Amino acid sequence: MKTFKEFCEDANLQEFWWNSPPPPKPEPPKQEVLAYKNYKPGVLNKKSGKFTQRPHTPEEEKRYGWKPAKTSVYAPGDKFTPNKVTATGEPHNWTTRNAAVPFKYKEGEAPKGKEGVPSIPYGSRLKLTNKPMGKDTKSTSAKINDVGDFGRTGAVNKDVKFDLSPQITRDLAGPKTTPQQWGKRMVYTKVSPTKK
Repeated sequence: MKTFKEFCEDANLQEFWWNSPPPPKPEPPKQEVLAYKNYKPGVLNKKSGKFTQRPHTPEEEKRYGWKPAKTSVYAPGDKFTPNKVTATGEPHNWTTRNAAVPFKYKEGEAPKGKEGVPSIPYGSRLKLTNKPMGKDTKSTSAKINDVGDFGRTGAVNKDVKFDLSPQITRDLAGPKTTPQQWGKRMVYTKVSPTKK
């Protein structure tokens, strides 16, 4: 039986260490991030700049948070707010940051006692941005405090998800933006439910 010293001399350890292949390099960190391009979900390779369109999983949607939505603007005193007050009794004027959502149910289809219920609860916070940019995202926010006969359950503007007060549109598009200039516009939105 050889001693350890004799084994080492016979094995030529120096040759073993120098001729061994180097250990494999660790995998570089993933360069893909969740993103939208032209309001379509997918992933963006940060290194190459290549966008690959694909649906986000429910977990990814929750983590990303921002979702594209078509919006319109409702001016104070229009046919939906002739008294310039929201459904929750708050003022609706040219400088308030209000948002209206469609009714939860179509007319005539609401369960008894649920007529006029908003699709998103009153008091929820709505954040809006033209372009999500991670930590550098510039956004404005509004309180959901009104409801209207639009969207998928309404009689008008079936493709609209939020009806915004004029101040929000000016926050996003510039201080002189009029309701007519805004028209219907896609933006990215994030809803935070009310705290109970």
